[in-house]
Parts: sequence; C-alpha cells; structure tokens
Amino acid sequence: MAKVTVEDGKIRYRKFLSVCELPVADLVWAYLQQEDVSAKMCCGSYHGEIGRVIVRDRNGKKQIFQFESMQEARELLEKLQGENPELAIGYTEANRKRFE
Repeated sequence: MAKVTVEDGKIRYRKFLSVCELPVADLVWAYLQQEDVSAKMCCGSYHGEIGRVIVRDRNGKKQIFQFESMQEARELLEKLQGENPELAIGYTEANRKRFE
C-alpha cells in the first residue's frame, strides 16, 4: 500500500527502495477507483475496500497510488486539488476523451 505525502508542490512516494517525486503542477487529471475485497478465512470472512488514486501528467504518464481505504484515497485527491486547482478531477467521459 502507498505511503504518499504531498508537500512543497510534489507528491513523494516510495517505489521499491527509492523515494520518487512527482510535481503536482505537471498533473492534468486525477480520479478515484474503488475495489471491494472479500475473503473467506478459517474464522469467518473479511469484507473491505481498496482505494486507488490514478493520476496522469502532461506527458500522458499514469501513476497509481493504492490505499487500504477509500478515505485515504479521498484525502490524497483533496490535497492534490488544493495544490493544483486547475487539475481535472473525476473519471468522466469528457476527461477520459481529453486525456486518454
């Protein structure tokens, strides 16, 4: 799961052993994706959700940040929108046609 921070106009995250940075100003589109998870265990069952924030930059490069809850994903999306008010938010047909 992602350990992501937004500070100094950059998204900082770990990728394997290195720390990566992605300038928020270079982002053009960000949206949420939710996946429901169900698993059976010996003592019962588990139901949860995985939240993802998908971002695209000006060059069309896509980066996916995965979290253990939708709340964490929503918080990252809010931070990104606060840092870059011009960022297109949400998976809409217009955004899909424009950026994919």
